Amino acid sequence: GLLLCLFGVTLYLYFNPKYNKGRQDSHTSVMMGISAIMFFIATLHIAINFYRLLQGYVDIRITQGSGLAAYLSNLKAWYYILKDLLFGTQQTLGSAAA
Repeated sequence: GLLLCLFGVTLYLYFNPKYNKGRQDSHTSVMMGISAIMFFIATLHIAINFYRLLQGYVDIRITQGSGLAAYLSNLKAWYYILKDLLFGTQQTLGSAAA
């Protein structure tokens, strides 16, 4: 929720002519592009973690009983690799923009 609010305010300030006064230089445009990509990555990261939460604590717990520890320790699953890849990409983009 907080990321959505911050990103919404950023977009409002960027596109509102009252605040930017027609000045959208290349640096500002690049930062907005990076911010949009980072917001998209953060949203995917949260969605994948929510998927893992439902799989591990609802589906696996109901069907297998005690397979939760094995499920969470499986580091070769596609969702775990994608989650780590998104996290690393976001960290790299944030460091490059700073």
